[in-house]
Amino acid sequence: MNFRFLPQLATRCCQMALWLLTAVSLLVLSPLAVDAAEVASGQPMRFLLVHGDMGQCRGDDTCPDWISAEGQIMADSPRKLRKLLKQLGNRKLPIVVNSPGGDVKAATEMAYAIRKQKLSIAVGRTRSRLCPYAEPICSAAIAKDGSIKGEPYSAGAVCFSACPLFFTGGIQRVYSPFALMGVHQITTTYSEVRVQYRTEYEVVDGKRKILSKREIGRKFVGKYDTTKLDRAQKARLVGFFGKMGIDKSLVDLMLGTDPNGIHLISQMDALKLKLTTELADAIVLVSARNCGSDQPISDCVAPPPSPAGRSAMVGQ
Repeated sequence: MNFRFLPQLATRCCQMALWLLTAVSLLVLSPLAVDAAEVASGQPMRFLLVHGDMGQCRGDDTCPDWISAEGQIMADSPRKLRKLLKQLGNRKLPIVVNSPGGDVKAATEMAYAIRKQKLSIAVGRTRSRLCPYAEPICSAAIAKDGSIKGEPYSAGAVCFSACPLFFTGGIQRVYSPFALMGVHQITTTYSEVRVQYRTEYEVVDGKRKILSKREIGRKFVGKYDTTKLDRAQKARLVGFFGKMGIDKSLVDLMLGTDPNGIHLISQMDALKLKLTTELADAIVLVSARNCGSDQPISDCVAPPPSPAGRSAMVGQ
């Protein structure tokens, strides 16, 4: 460092600081060729209010509503979710999620948000009759108020990488054997930026007194990825699962799976890990009405009206 004395000022010096910016995300690099994951991974997660449009309930207008959450979890996903939940007020609608993963911090924030609202969640997708088969939710089907009419289905839906962290927030959590859920290691990306400061100070009675400090430049040096979690990071992850009521051995499954792969979790293993609360699917979850947190979802499903019942209603 070069020092230069000025009247009233002892020195002007340039200091170099190294600043590490840390962004945590779960990379979606699954070798599995899953069409649903490919569809969802290209777009940020979108939240939509869905009005049920299933054949068995459409005629008498008894179809349920739910929240569709599809796409990659981004840093702004929690804000979008909270905005929709605020619009819904006190309505406790189930969430049907299909996601390849994304931002870890955002996923945990959304988990806390839906746990606070005591919402349930299922891995699944939503399809509108107005959309082509290859695009289950299309812009043409979205109403002016941002809602959509559709029906839930499970086949091909995925919840990978950071998505299971979001999923843990549900009071009731289910997924079909026709859907997939999987985890892998968390990848932390460190970006290295060299920041240059100019500090002005004076020396009074042999002591240096800083008068001002300002940034005069910065340079991006590079970045690197690591899957190693320090003790504090692992403790936070274990603590998060503990708050959600999930077996902490799920952390070992995550840390033991290469980020270029996916450890698929079977329905029975999900039950053992308390990742799911019972054996059911997205269709059953959205059809359940006024279900208590300790009540089986199947007990809350409203049976479809019988043909005889409908005839009697018409005759009255």
